[in-house]
Amino acid sequence: MINFLLGVAVTLAGVFLVEYIRRQKLALAWWGWLLTGLALLFATFTVATIITLIQENAAQAAGLMGLLLGLPAVIWFILLGRFVFMPARKN
Repeated sequence: MINFLLGVAVTLAGVFLVEYIRRQKLALAWWGWLLTGLALLFATFTVATIITLIQENAAQAAGLMGLLLGLPAVIWFILLGRFVFMPARKN
């Protein structure tokens, strides 16, 4: 059941992202879409790994995987937001 909810959350995040891009009239290059899709997949993998480890009663491993995979995911989303969705303004 939790995997179904995770899939729904990721789908809703993707739909929200596409609508946000349309409303803001952002012109995303093909590599921006690719990096965004890969970031969503990586975040989904990270959350699914943590949930699976918690369900297997391996809380310490879940915490470690949360650090090892979650920290790069957060950094990836910050860089993605900075360089893809908020490009430098031209003065």
